[in-house]
This record gives sequence, C-alpha cells and structure tokens, in this order.
Amino acid sequence: MSAVRDFKIRMAKDYYQILGVPRSASEEDIKKAYRNLARKYHPDLHPNNKKEMEAKFKEINEAYGVLSDPKKKSDYDLTGGVTYEPGMGGYGGYPPQGGGVHFEDFGFGGGGGFEDIFGEIFGGRARRRGPAKGPDIEYSLELDFLSAAKGAEVRVNAARRSGLETLTVKIPPGVKTGSKVRVSGKGETGAEGGPSGDLYIVVKVLPHQYFKRVDNDIYVDVPVTIKEAVLGAEIQVPTIDGLTKIKIPPCTQGGQKLRIKGKGVYAARSAPRGDQYVLIHITVPKKVDEKTKELIEELEKINPYDPRKGLW
Repeated sequence: MSAVRDFKIRMAKDYYQILGVPRSASEEDIKKAYRNLARKYHPDLHPNNKKEMEAKFKEINEAYGVLSDPKKKSDYDLTGGVTYEPGMGGYGGYPPQGGGVHFEDFGFGGGGGFEDIFGEIFGGRARRRGPAKGPDIEYSLELDFLSAAKGAEVRVNAARRSGLETLTVKIPPGVKTGSKVRVSGKGETGAEGGPSGDLYIVVKVLPHQYFKRVDNDIYVDVPVTIKEAVLGAEIQVPTIDGLTKIKIPPCTQGGQKLRIKGKGVYAARSAPRGDQYVLIHITVPKKVDEKTKELIEELEKINPYDPRKGLW
C-alpha cells in the first residue's frame, strides 16, 4: 500500500496586493512588478534600515514564489492559501544570517526564475557566492552649452553606500543630452573581493541664450540693418570661441545663411569639428521721420521690385 502524504493548507496573505498587481495580471506583469519591488526593497541597498527591508523583501519573495509558479498560483487562486508538506520549509526570503544574497537561500532552487531576475536587477550579474563586480551607479549632470561643445573638467559627488566621494571628471567635447561618460572603477564595491563597478555620468545640456546645435554644427541668428544688407558690411558675430568678424555680401537677403567653417562643436577623437551658420535677419527702424519716408519712397521709384512675385 502506498504511503499517504500529509498535505496542509497554509492561509496566505494577499500576494497580488503585495506585488501591486490585479488577479488578471499576466506572467510578465507579475515578473515586472517583482523585479521593480526587489530593486526597491533589496536589503543590501538599505544598509541603515536593513531589518525592516529584510522583512519586506521576504514578503515580496514569498508572493512571487507562489504567483510565478503555475501550480502554486492555481492552488492559491482556488483556496486563498498555499499547499505545503510538513518539513518542506517555507517559500524563502532574505537569508537571516547575512553575508549577501545567494539563490539557494531562497528555497526556490537555482534554475532560472530568481537568478535571472536578480541578474537583471543588478546589472546582469547574478548574486552567487564568490567574487563579483560591484553594481554600476549613475550621476545626473547638468552641463552648460559651451562646456558640452568644447569639453570641460567638472567636479561630481558620487553617492555610494559607503558615502560621498568628490571626483574630478573630464567631460569630452561634443557630449549631448543623454550622453553617458564612463568613469571606470568608481561604482559600488565588488562582492567577495571582486572589482568595483563603474560610474556613469548622464549628461543634460542646458540651452544657450543664442546658440543652437544641430548635430555638430552651431546656428546663431544675427540682425543686420537695411544698409548692411543692401551695401554689404563687415560685422562681428559670436562663436563658442569668442567674437569673430564676417563679411555680409551686398544685397544679402533676410533668412540667408552664411557659413563660418570650423567654428562648430569640437569633436572627440579624430572627427572633424563642425561649422557655424549665421542666419541673417534684416531689421527696420521702429520709428521713421518724414524725411526718411521721402527717401524710402524715392528708393522705391528708382528700384521698383515685388518680393512676392512668382511665390503664389
């Protein structure tokens, strides 16, 4: 006669509520919710509040251990509890003895699920025993337009679990919003003697008062007078290196674009530097006297033209 195995039902908490998902949540939704919560409440990331985080982390793992297993989830959905055999142990949690997270300590085995998720959470590195590279960290940096275009040295305060460290970092020329500058070995300390992670500085470039950037070229709007546009002139215009002189050709039209070669964004490595483009805007006096009006009328009689002819 075969032995009869003694199963019991343990009434469980609301695992869906713990993970913050509805009962209709898909397997991927459950995994995503767990991954976000595990990243948020992992005790290693809260050294000053570790005991509370351990309890929360254990609860999250228990919920995921049931809802990620089709058989356990089915039992739970039918009964509101979890079936287990005496002596099997619980559904795992953060190991109380400390010393880092090891997948076998969770009580779920090492085949796929938790190991894969923790690999995603901690930068693709599963938390196994033995030396492991520390997590990378990110630092958000607001950079003025000129420093981004020309390159600069900046001081950053990198926040790690061990505290702040002030670093002088060289930002290469030509960075844009969203660019990441890597500082090797300045992330979190590695586990079990492993190497430190890296620091990634994520750049946000602030807008400039009059310069605009398109790829590695710079554009600037420059107003000119009627006389300068008609007769031509030599004027000063701003560049990221300071003021420079350019020639306005006679009969320059409003909206015309003049190029200053090699005055754009500095490029990293051996790439060529961009150009600067001057966009001409012809301005007219806001007030004119009778004499000026007479002269303009005379100019129109001598040089009649219709700027809209042929446009529509």
